[in-house]
Amino acid sequence: MKKLFLLLIAILVSFSLLAESEEAMGDVSGNDLNPILRGLHLQFSGGIVGFVGKAGGDNAGSPIGSTLRLNFGYDIPVKDVVNIGVALSVGMLQFNAKENDANLEQNHKDSPWAEDYSPLAVGLDLDVTWMIDPRWEFGALINFDYYALAKTYKKGSTTETNNGNIAVGGGLIFERYTFARHFSVGASVEFNYIVDFDGMNIIVTPFMKYTFF
Repeated sequence: MKKLFLLLIAILVSFSLLAESEEAMGDVSGNDLNPILRGLHLQFSGGIVGFVGKAGGDNAGSPIGSTLRLNFGYDIPVKDVVNIGVALSVGMLQFNAKENDANLEQNHKDSPWAEDYSPLAVGLDLDVTWMIDPRWEFGALINFDYYALAKTYKKGSTTETNNGNIAVGGGLIFERYTFARHFSVGASVEFNYIVDFDGMNIIVTPFMKYTFF
């Protein structure tokens, strides 16, 4: 977990230095008055994930976990102050759970965890954002994810397991376009319902976006 946050800090610092350098040099196209770009983009995000309901509390080995995600998408300006974004995402979740073993003295029979939760997460993200001012955006997002490569107990069962789970959720997104072309930074907060799983999750992730054109 500590290594993850150190990596995120290092990447944020690198992007910040690059953005300052580009701002100092100016836009080679000569369009310094409106350097904001929207369109095809690559977004890197990383943050924390926590589970609520029976998935959290005493059934978890740690209160929160970590997540990393890479998004490849497209932002579409609809009106002067409204934008729609769509993206495909891939990433990982990491959440340590206590073992649910009949031989243990403290057996969590109501726990949804069959093993530590370290799935590959692939999905589709949609967002609608409004420009608060020329550089700040605020909006709502909807996400559909599939958590693969992890095993959890089916809801209401202590024997049947899921090899993957579908997650459907939504949340809020904040984004700021820097004075350097191509770069923006922001954060999102998601609340997800996990199908056939006795619990939900909350994911908080800062992100950095590079827009190609």
